[in-house]
Amino acid sequence: MKKMAIILMAVCMLVLSGCEQVADLVKPDEEEQEVVVPAVDTKKDGDWEEPEQEEPKTKIVLSKTLNMTNEWTIMGDYSISLTKSGKKDRVLLATSARSVNGEMQWDDSQYWTLAVLTEKGAYNLFYQRFQGQVYAEVNEAYISGIATPIITVYAFSGTDRDIRNYTYSYDEDAFIEDQIFTTKTFSTGGINTLYSTFPEYKAR
Repeated sequence: MKKMAIILMAVCMLVLSGCEQVADLVKPDEEEQEVVVPAVDTKKDGDWEEPEQEEPKTKIVLSKTLNMTNEWTIMGDYSISLTKSGKKDRVLLATSARSVNGEMQWDDSQYWTLAVLTEKGAYNLFYQRFQGQVYAEVNEAYISGIATPIITVYAFSGTDRDIRNYTYSYDEDAFIEDQIFTTKTFSTGGINTLYSTFPEYKAR
């Protein structure tokens, strides 16, 4: 009986020691770990992807008429050779608001126009009626080492801001408009200007 008891105890010890060895190989949280399946890219080599479409830019061609009358107030007038004629053109900024005794008479809203005048007609770059003011610049941008004239217009109304560039294309004999910034991209209901350092126009 003693031999039998000793044999049974030995067998139990072997079984227990075997269980401990297996337990040492298995981490306690291994069964609870989430199995992560790697993402499979279903796109095959050579698959065609449709390129992003650029919005067509506005093209301003020569017009026989100028969007203003002689009664408008000229706010800026600058001469520079821009078109293929090779002669001096006039960059003209004007508004329908009147100048009376040296003071600008601003209405609730007025028309603004920015145009390039040539011997053959006018390129009406910007023409809009709103409550606010418009400023213009003529700059030279060095593109591939070539000085390229660019006209920039800044339109500041009570509810929106708009900045656009105009560059003359010799191939198309037209000015190409490129909208640089507009508050309409992030403000669906317009903006309310609380403070600005842009100066007020003084009558000439």
